[in-house]
Amino acid sequence: MKFTGVNLLDELDRPELADLRAVFRKRSVNKGEVVFRPEGDEDLVFVVAKGRVRVYLAYEDKEFTLAILNPGDPYSTHSGCYIQALEDAELLLTDVRSVKRCMTDIPLFTRTMVRVLGHILRNSFSIIGGLAFKDIYNRLMDYILNEARASGTPEDGGRLLKLNLTIEQLSQLMGATRQTVSTLLNDMERAGLMFKRGRGVYFIPDLDALSKAAGDDLK
Repeated sequence: MKFTGVNLLDELDRPELADLRAVFRKRSVNKGEVVFRPEGDEDLVFVVAKGRVRVYLAYEDKEFTLAILNPGDPYSTHSGCYIQALEDAELLLTDVRSVKRCMTDIPLFTRTMVRVLGHILRNSFSIIGGLAFKDIYNRLMDYILNEARASGTPEDGGRLLKLNLTIEQLSQLMGATRQTVSTLLNDMERAGLMFKRGRGVYFIPDLDALSKAAGDDLK
């Protein structure tokens, strides 16, 4: 699911944005590589050109994923978060000063960045709220339900959902252990709420049933 509804890569290819496109340079990163850290002194803006990266917080042995960025999504390195490549990826990078020089004439970039940061802020509050008020089972069902509504493909009266996340990555999103998430996914399958079709691919036969199980009837 994209944050913005706008693919910034497409926008950067427009002739009127040539000045903005020219300030970016390409950087290839390997799967699993932590590209930026909170203690880093680089003040950069980047756009994901290929692959996916995650934005997360870490404390001791715990990690909390705040967002997964897809091609076309922008972000900034001075957010106090870790940035890690989920797969081999390519970033378009530039320094903040170069972007600022273009901001006045190109408001689209500003609007897109605000939408991304707004989504991550909303995600952060959702994580805090979930940890404070919901158990892991409800958090997991909420997440799957929201993703199915946003990006699931209708099929046989239900939805086919391609999360494209490993169990480890999903557990980092939930703030739980891999074993716990794996067990809960199996419980959901035994309850008939969803069925695994492949790696990261699930079929949800009845969204209403999942909504009811998640205590989400009012949404």
